[in-house]
Amino acid sequence: MPADTSFRNILGERNFARLWYGQIISSMGDRFYQFALLYVILGIKEGLDAGKDSARVTFCAMLPGLLLAPLYGWIVDRFSRRWVMFWSDVARAVLTLSILYLWFHLRSLPAVFAVVFLMGAFNGLFIPARQAALPQIVSSRQLVAANALISLIGVIANFIGIPIASFIVSIFGARSSFLFNSLGFLASAWCVYHIRSDLSPDRSKSKDVPPGQTDGWRGALAGWQVLREQRELGALVLVNSAFSFISAMVLITILQQVVVKVDLSPVQALVNTLTKFLSLFAPKPPVFEIRTLAFGVLMAAIGLGLGIGVGICGTSKRRSRSKALPYIALALLGGALLGFAQLHTYWPAVAGAAFMGVLSAFIVIPIEARLQNDVDDARRGRLFALRNLCTTTSFLLGLAVNLNGQLLNTVGPSRLIAYIGVAAITMAVVLAAANASTLSSFWSTHPRKKESSPE
Repeated sequence: MPADTSFRNILGERNFARLWYGQIISSMGDRFYQFALLYVILGIKEGLDAGKDSARVTFCAMLPGLLLAPLYGWIVDRFSRRWVMFWSDVARAVLTLSILYLWFHLRSLPAVFAVVFLMGAFNGLFIPARQAALPQIVSSRQLVAANALISLIGVIANFIGIPIASFIVSIFGARSSFLFNSLGFLASAWCVYHIRSDLSPDRSKSKDVPPGQTDGWRGALAGWQVLREQRELGALVLVNSAFSFISAMVLITILQQVVVKVDLSPVQALVNTLTKFLSLFAPKPPVFEIRTLAFGVLMAAIGLGLGIGVGICGTSKRRSRSKALPYIALALLGGALLGFAQLHTYWPAVAGAAFMGVLSAFIVIPIEARLQNDVDDARRGRLFALRNLCTTTSFLLGLAVNLNGQLLNTVGPSRLIAYIGVAAITMAVVLAAANASTLSSFWSTHPRKKESSPE
């Protein structure tokens, strides 16, 4: 009997539920970590170099994903994915706690950047272990819905975790937030530890693949053959990479725009109201960091928009399979950035951020599903390894462009956002024109062989 692919049924699988709920808790904790770091950065130079310093922190966190990709594959394919995830969570909990000493006692910024690098390294190890373990936890018929639930983790964490994290950091400071983050990782480790499925890699399924073809950089680069054979997929990988580059640039410029350019008086009015209300219960009036709270609400709006976009893609199955959708969404994202660059008041900026979140879903979800559907199983891993390498490199390049802050200081956040919007529209038009003959059609799903659900 075919496996039920409803969300409710998949969450009824205890092993998947343990992984999913543990990931929600740790992802919520991640938002505390992110805003605690942001709080530290804004406090170093009173927020004047927030865009530049945030770029450096994010670059440092993502660099291990580029440098250590071959090592990740070697570890994930040789050891139980359950233990890889467990020890990654434990290591991240310890590293998070170390910041309480390295920064708040030693005031060592280089040590903090070293911790950020190591946190990024264990994040980069946990994610492929989770991706590789998922088919061992649910049946093949449930993989699409299970991956959708995994994608919802980020949406939930952004929509709920970011406002709460910004609120807590604004009132209690960064120390308590690092502690919450550490507890989140420990909760995730506890959930992973209690997964009962055997998550050891099954090497018997790789007998048909020549040794070395799926390991390290050689395995990642072997995906180029797939893109040469299916040029439409190559264009989608370029759209995905362009989106990653734009995301990195926007991460910097929107932060600077909020901190320096946008009128935050509506946020101040909201804070004044909250302060009066909370003063009725708190022993002393709470102190909010306005810029941190403003940016937190903005990121929550992006998360809300992304959640709406996920819902639209899930209910509009045929429209989500339009070959033109990723190009149209990228062009619309460029137009939204042009409009965002003209905003100088806060609440319209929040609405614009939500709209950009919706468009992000229209880019990422159809591309992910198309690549999974159109690439044969024997080479799908290598294609995704190459795609991830491209998107990570693009994101890091987007950060590196402004790593010293010179570009942002010279051009200004508003003009830079506008330039990014023009670049997005140009990229969408060029790639769509190169694939114009296919844009009026829809890609079709391919039925897969039934597999028994894991015990």
